[in-house]
Amino acid sequence: MAGIGFKLQKLFQEDYFSSRLKAYAFAGLVTSGPWLIVILTIAVTQWLTTFLSIASFEERTTFNLVVSYSFIFSQVLLGIQQLVVTRYLADCFYEKRYEDLFPAFLGMTKMTMALGSIAFLIFLSFSKLPFLLNGLIFILFMTINLIWVHFLFLSAAKFYQAVAYSFLIGGIVAVGSVLLIDRYLMEYVTGIVTPSLALTAGFTFGMVITLFGLFTSMLLTFPQRGTKNQFTYLSYFDRYPALFWTSFLYNIGVWVGNWVIWFSDGGAVHLGTFRYHPLYDTAIFLSYLTVIPTMTIFVVSVETRFYERYRIFYGYANEGGTLDQVEKARDAMLLVLRQELQRLFRNQGLFTLFTLLFASTLLGYLALPEATISIFQMTTIGAFSNAMVLVLTLLLLYFEDQKGAAWISCVFFFSNGILALLIAPFGFSGYGLSFAIGSTLTFAFALMRLIHYVSDIDYHTFCRMVLPPRSMRFTRWSERLNRSWM
Repeated sequence: MAGIGFKLQKLFQEDYFSSRLKAYAFAGLVTSGPWLIVILTIAVTQWLTTFLSIASFEERTTFNLVVSYSFIFSQVLLGIQQLVVTRYLADCFYEKRYEDLFPAFLGMTKMTMALGSIAFLIFLSFSKLPFLLNGLIFILFMTINLIWVHFLFLSAAKFYQAVAYSFLIGGIVAVGSVLLIDRYLMEYVTGIVTPSLALTAGFTFGMVITLFGLFTSMLLTFPQRGTKNQFTYLSYFDRYPALFWTSFLYNIGVWVGNWVIWFSDGGAVHLGTFRYHPLYDTAIFLSYLTVIPTMTIFVVSVETRFYERYRIFYGYANEGGTLDQVEKARDAMLLVLRQELQRLFRNQGLFTLFTLLFASTLLGYLALPEATISIFQMTTIGAFSNAMVLVLTLLLLYFEDQKGAAWISCVFFFSNGILALLIAPFGFSGYGLSFAIGSTLTFAFALMRLIHYVSDIDYHTFCRMVLPPRSMRFTRWSERLNRSWM
């Protein structure tokens, strides 16, 4: 948690408006930067191919769906290992086991490539796309999967600037390549090299540049590059199963509504391969751009105010502070937590309200249909609640309430999925409503869980029992894999 805090604190100590502006900009860059750049890259390339392309509508749609599918399902695969690996890396850093970091990177990379290959084979079983395009989709999909792996390790090492700049440069190259191909090379595209293949190649090139930048940063960040015990991190699936369910169910919960609506009224099938809903998919992607303030403010508040109180409280708790010291530190920590959450809810709420009020004007510049704008208003409410769910889940994980975090993700997934199934028959009038209601219900549940948990923070801090793993299945698998890769 202390990663970028030192730089933020230094900027905030300088009593200048420009310094505070730099602090918020820096926090926004290192937290929201990567995923924001990815979404903006997708949005800009889709906009460019829609308004400037000489490729046909069918070719543009193929390109947009290839990129969207690769992004969505890479996120789902990331959720399988994300929090478990993050915990393993945190323990390695805390225990100064730096020699175990690079082997874990190799192991997660291999596991991700294996899972990605299985997912692609499933896609290939019903794909009716040309051979060359299928091959390029595989390259793009695996590249994005590997980008998330590098992102996770570099974030754990707190090399945020390298991450943000790699995404920024790769995003610019991706957009520039698509624009260059679209405007100047499309007339030479003939035969088996279709316009959609050419556009996908340009975008893939940008993502490869991002991956190259991240990989270079990995080599600079981890000078100890051992290859032993690459799969030891899998034992953490036995030790912390709740972390697996937290990240896996959350990442699926984000997209489950899309999958249901793809098969509902207004959904379409492109080239016998891609299911999608042009109006809903556009609305949901744009709505996630509205929660940038949440991530920026959350990081600033956690790294500058909350973390200091958090560190003092647990310092007294773990190192023998007096009862009076522990109680005062606890009260100060909870006071700051309450103040920062109120500030976060208020600021993001005002920004979301502003977006809702001016949605027609803002989206009118994109020439989107009225139906998309009405769906966007609902998904924006859902995005607000979803962002709050993510913040509260992370706070519970700071307090080691892994079971509570897992229950929140479970509620998030099932509420969004079940409500989408129930509301889908109502057609366009109900699209976005399931996401808004499901996310808001989960927000309420997460808030109650956090309030209940911190009200007994003394008990959870001093009386928490660490139970042995119920199963050693993943530990045995990790040992076998380690032996086979020696």
